[in-house]
Amino acid sequence: MKRGIFLLALGFLLVSIAPASACSICMGNFLQLSTYRQESEVSRLVLFGTAENPQIVGTGGTTDLRLEKILKNDPFLGKAQVVKLPRFLPITDPKNPPKVLVFADVFNNKLDIYRGVPCRTDAVVKYVEGALALDPKDRPAALLYYFKYLEHEDKPIAEDAFLEFAKASDQDIGAVASKFDAAKLRSWLKDPATPAYRLNVYSLLLGTCGKDEDAALLRSMIDNPTDETTSALDGLLAGYIHLKPKEGWPLAYSILADAKKSFPVRYSVIRMMRFYYGWQPKETRPLVVKGFEQVVPQGDIADLAIEDLRRWQMWELTPLVLAQADKKSHAAPIMQQTIVRYALACADVKPEAKAFIEKMRKSDPALVKDVEESLKYEKTR
Repeated sequence: MKRGIFLLALGFLLVSIAPASACSICMGNFLQLSTYRQESEVSRLVLFGTAENPQIVGTGGTTDLRLEKILKNDPFLGKAQVVKLPRFLPITDPKNPPKVLVFADVFNNKLDIYRGVPCRTDAVVKYVEGALALDPKDRPAALLYYFKYLEHEDKPIAEDAFLEFAKASDQDIGAVASKFDAAKLRSWLKDPATPAYRLNVYSLLLGTCGKDEDAALLRSMIDNPTDETTSALDGLLAGYIHLKPKEGWPLAYSILADAKKSFPVRYSVIRMMRFYYGWQPKETRPLVVKGFEQVVPQGDIADLAIEDLRRWQMWELTPLVLAQADKKSHAAPIMQQTIVRYALACADVKPEAKAFIEKMRKSDPALVKDVEESLKYEKTR
């Protein structure tokens, strides 16, 4: 897969990578999605009930929702036992009509339903009640709660629980990962029905709470990749490194150093290092720097490493970064911008970076000016 297509699929923004506030190894554009907990915080009403009386109205339709549980109430609702959903929900089995979880607001003195989630059972009621009872400041404890629902039979519940993990910080996940159930994680990894995008998280968690036998499992999945496990390489490496650091880090470096490896494979290792630095910055800093030392000379991926080095103020590789500016492999505009951005950020502490910027002001003043403007914008965000 070509780099441009791969990054576009991830929704990755190259020109301004914000510090990771969510799980570094979770694939997908999860930050744009809201969990039930987040929706509940901004909703005036959270309702659960059974769908009935679907009607086609014009080009759309409506469906009545007979309320069974009011998870968050508002005086506007009064004593209503039925609310109308602005959507036609077909009822194929009248004896087993769909259940729906609804998040709503009140606008112009009318009920404004902006999200409805069909559910197989009423298990979502217990799940949401438990989520709302959690201490919002104790994220590690909350993750222990959501772990119990990661592979729930009601898929919307399982998806929401995983979304909570995707939105958690690397530090939160790392702080509690050793307390998870290794047997469950092991079974999920071996189950072909487990969604591929979850394998990286499950691999990481297993590495932090597993044993030697789990290290062997993770290594076998790394050494014998499938389409599914290749996309989970970041988590597999993270888990394996936690169990076998003396073997795991050299393995990661060897993958990074091999320019013949595909871009997604090498990028997976970068995500793994982001996770470890987000979790244990002091302990892993030299290990991460050593990894990026393998990446900076590679013209198709160097900008990602250099941008991380800048954000984390890792100036150990400054000579190596600056040396790439004159190479044909690093001549792409995005690469040149990234190198200049890095040099501007460390010019006050690295004399060679200051000299590099002075040289660039003469040879390409427009480039330096554009990057300086982008840095000013970044500081105001």
